[in-house]
Amino acid sequence: MDQLQEQDIPTIILLGSVGMLLLIGGIGLFILIYQKRILKEKQERAMQELDHQSRMIKLQLESQEQERKRIGADLHDSLGSLLWGAKVNASFIQRSVEMKDSAMTSYQELNQILDESIDVVRRIAWELTPEAFHYSGLSESVTKLCHRLDGKGIEIIFKEEDSQLWNDDRALQVFRIIQELISNAVKHSGATSLSILMKWMEAQMKIIVTDNGTGFKSGKDQKGVGLWNIDQRVKQLRGKISIGNPPTGSGVEINLEIPLNHDKT
Repeated sequence: MDQLQEQDIPTIILLGSVGMLLLIGGIGLFILIYQKRILKEKQERAMQELDHQSRMIKLQLESQEQERKRIGADLHDSLGSLLWGAKVNASFIQRSVEMKDSAMTSYQELNQILDESIDVVRRIAWELTPEAFHYSGLSESVTKLCHRLDGKGIEIIFKEEDSQLWNDDRALQVFRIIQELISNAVKHSGATSLSILMKWMEAQMKIIVTDNGTGFKSGKDQKGVGLWNIDQRVKQLRGKISIGNPPTGSGVEINLEIPLNHDKT
């Protein structure tokens, strides 16, 4: 019996070693599978968080658009109507009462103030909710926007290549981006000249906005609410944005690439 056991020792050792190797391999395989599972779960959670953030940003931008529409409607329907009523009453008084020179001068000044106030209300209401955007489309709305602001402290030049009618909600987002870029240039850059070039291509459009202002002096300058809104709108459109210096070396040049996921008309 002792001799038989001695003969079996190498076999037992071999079997034991194989068993240990199998056990170690099984433990290693289990750890590898577990790590892959953990990694996959982390990736899924990260994707869910990104998707959630994207949905929240989309809802935030939609809420901003709804609020613009509400304020624009209130301005046009309420304040605009009140100003127009005041103008009608002032005209009635002027026709009903004989006015002397000083009174007529005051009336004319009042009438001019009312006309300017009505124009301002209409302009602000239009910028908040471009009238008939889904009828006129992006190109015509940008043209009107530039025309309204051109010469009011800044020269705005708008050029377009191969114009198309684009009038869906994505086009409105592009309009908001251009609107915000113009607003930033007017309010913060100190620019006296701004140019907008819009190029239509087969699958995308390129927008180049250049001004002769102070440009961005530090990374902090690029963290304002306006540029945050622009960046988020570009992401929602699955586009690209880059900010640099124009060939002249002064000012800022912003390049946008926006996919055209819409039916051509």
